Amino acid sequence: MNQPMDKPRVMVTGANGFIGRAAVKALLESGAEVIGTYRGGQEPELTHEKLSWAQADLTTRAGIEAVFLDHQPTHLLALAWYMGPGNQQALENFRWIQHSIDLLFEFSKAGGKRVVFCGSCMEYDWSEEKKLNETDTPLRPDTEYGAAKSALFTAYGPLCRKLELSAAWARPFFLYGPEENRRRLVADVIVSLLEGREALCTEGLQKRDFLHSGDVGRAMSELLLSDIEGPLNIGSGTATAVADVVKEIGRQIGRPDLLRLGARESRPGDPPLVEADTTKLHSTLKWQPRFDLNEGLADTIAWWRKELEKEGLK
Repeated sequence: MNQPMDKPRVMVTGANGFIGRAAVKALLESGAEVIGTYRGGQEPELTHEKLSWAQADLTTRAGIEAVFLDHQPTHLLALAWYMGPGNQQALENFRWIQHSIDLLFEFSKAGGKRVVFCGSCMEYDWSEEKKLNETDTPLRPDTEYGAAKSALFTAYGPLCRKLELSAAWARPFFLYGPEENRRRLVADVIVSLLEGREALCTEGLQKRDFLHSGDVGRAMSELLLSDIEGPLNIGSGTATAVADVVKEIGRQIGRPDLLRLGARESRPGDPPLVEADTTKLHSTLKWQPRFDLNEGLADTIAWWRKELEKEGLK
């Protein structure tokens, strides 16, 4: 893997988010100096000799300009986005197109050289039951979140070329792992079973491409520190039925009796298959996951056991 610079100075926006925390840890493991941005509240807990935190409001051009002038990063991993209530359908997604364009202009003006933005598998057309790839699969999003990401992607390549930025666009698929929002599928089922409650699920016949957040973070880090350009899927390359994921969680925790598959109605029109074509990921980035699905679920269950124990002691 080629590296544009010997000593990258990396800024990660959204560094305290689900992908952000994993990406920051991976970047630190690589030896990079990292500046993580967060919007407000207390400074995040993660500490490291090569990690500094910067409070920044990325919804204003003045806030963006200030953080770049203060820290002068050479590399930018842009993960910040609206993740509030109803984020998949929220109007706020479209505001982040402009915030992201402002980010690129100000990064270039401050002397930045290399950028990776986080897109989404939700940009793709999910109507056909086949692997989704960066070259041939049409972009036909079905949510406001996907539409905003897709619209930004259309402008991203030409704009980065005009700004003389080396640029890649990451499209992660379905994440799970430690520190996930407990309302999401894997975390919800794990917490329910560990607390001795029924886990209410759909039939779970739909197949999805799941990848541990630690592996996603490493892929993001390696992509940023490479010279690869253009869109890149980040997934396992193998879709698994949601029911099989849920059953494996039940097996590992030892409470399959609490699983209630079919207790919730499936979403109308939910596509039967969403699976990444990872040919480009493996051939260009030479990346391999550290976790298979069962190992990743075991790691996630272990993290939640400790987390619930800590909560019980408070």
